[in-house]
Amino acid sequence: MIRSHCDRRRLLGLTVGLSTLVAMLIPASRVHGAPEGLLEKSTRALYRGDFVQASSLAEKYLKVHPPAPAALILLARAEMAQGKNESAYQKLLQARRVDPRNLDALYYLGQLCRILSQAEYQALYEMAPDSVRVHQLLAESYRVQENLSKAAEEYQAALRAKPQSVEVLDALGDLKRSQFKFDEAISYYSRALEVQPRDYEGAYGLGASYLYLREPEKAIEYLQRALAIDPRSAPARLALGDARLRVSQFAEAVEELKTAVTLEPKMRQAYTLLAQAYRRLGKTAESGEALRRSNELSEMERKAREDESASEKLPSRPSEPTTDSNPPAGSEN
Repeated sequence: MIRSHCDRRRLLGLTVGLSTLVAMLIPASRVHGAPEGLLEKSTRALYRGDFVQASSLAEKYLKVHPPAPAALILLARAEMAQGKNESAYQKLLQARRVDPRNLDALYYLGQLCRILSQAEYQALYEMAPDSVRVHQLLAESYRVQENLSKAAEEYQAALRAKPQSVEVLDALGDLKRSQFKFDEAISYYSRALEVQPRDYEGAYGLGASYLYLREPEKAIEYLQRALAIDPRSAPARLALGDARLRVSQFAEAVEELKTAVTLEPKMRQAYTLLAQAYRRLGKTAESGEALRRSNELSEMERKAREDESASEKLPSRPSEPTTDSNPPAGSEN
């Protein structure tokens, strides 16, 4: 048990150490227009690990040039390296107020917010190591690492700590749906709706699961319920349009899909389904236009993937991993 707790603490604390190291060692972009002298010396002191000297030089520069974002950012970085995170946070906010489009201010503010949040997570673990929130946090960490079996274990532990947690039930439903275990997903979403009848995630999850299982009538029931909770949900409109198309409600499908692309103009799947619905209604011109737009968006997505692939080959600042959201139900056609 002690070893298990230590492993979890290391998992929660890992981001703190990595983020601090990144903040200390990552090369800064060049400061446009900053004169040589104090700032240059401060930067050199920062990179050789003399954080006190780096702070002192940056502060001297600020006495002469009080609003200088470059000096504020250097001072904040030196303070971050010394663990003075609250003070560094204020310096970065000040730099942003002076120059809202300063990329370095935005970048280091993001890094610092991660450090502060991880410190709070660590405090949470130390306060209540077996609480629903700690298990939920660990599960989300495992999901980021794509360790879905460990994520499921932690979600189950969270559920044992709080059996009526709608958030955890929906998270388990989402996890099982991402693994194509739709019967299990349906079980968790149904439990969530029993606890909270106006739970959008549960209603949408049930609709999406039934659509995957090729039960469009049941999908329609729950997707309508989801839209009664959140009428502006483009994914739910897409899925409902898909479901209506499957039961030959072509005119109704068109209306749902048109609403989906109004809410989210770059939703390619909606245009693809819209082309099918128009074709079934005999509206050739409208079908062709929807298909043209679908192909156009597909080409845009292809180019974006190529650009992303090319950018990954270039030296860049490290980015944090993100979890992919589950695809809209209609995208599986």
